[in-house]
Amino acid sequence: MAGFQALRSQGAGNSCGQVDTYDVAAAHASRLAIGDVVDLTGTSSATGRAGCDAASATGQMLGVVVGFDFNPSNLLDTGLAASTAGNARVCVDPNMTYRVDVANGPLLVTDVGLNVDSVVTAATQSGGLSVSNMTVNATGKANTVTFPWRIVAIEEDSAGVLGNVAIVRPNSSTLNAGTVGA
Repeated sequence: MAGFQALRSQGAGNSCGQVDTYDVAAAHASRLAIGDVVDLTGTSSATGRAGCDAASATGQMLGVVVGFDFNPSNLLDTGLAASTAGNARVCVDPNMTYRVDVANGPLLVTDVGLNVDSVVTAATQSGGLSVSNMTVNATGKANTVTFPWRIVAIEEDSAGVLGNVAIVRPNSSTLNAGTVGA
């Protein structure tokens, strides 16, 4: 599996499935791919659009990259190379659920309802395909308010191991204050 895969929104209303466009400055340090977790940079472009880049492993995040603006100078690349300016389409729906691999797992059925951190790893490229390597971290799972993800469910991986795949939703994001895990 590659990064955070959007499944469905658990909400209704104006933010349901909301995708916004954010600038990625040429100064960003690592390759970005669909499925990567990003956060606001605190800067904006000359057009006034807010900037984003790969999120840190802990704390608040903005959302998950679901696409990039068309780049006619590189038709084969599905991501955004390091040190390349561009525009990322980011799902900012605070009720969206995602399927994601679990690092340092597996998670247990008793972990459902707890919060977890992201494992932020730069995307890789094979041919023109950029692959997100971001996961959630089973180590340190807790009811901590500031952890960015809430565990909604766990699933089996391709080897049949329950808890190596998680269904998560944002817990602490720029649009959603975190809550204590169950």
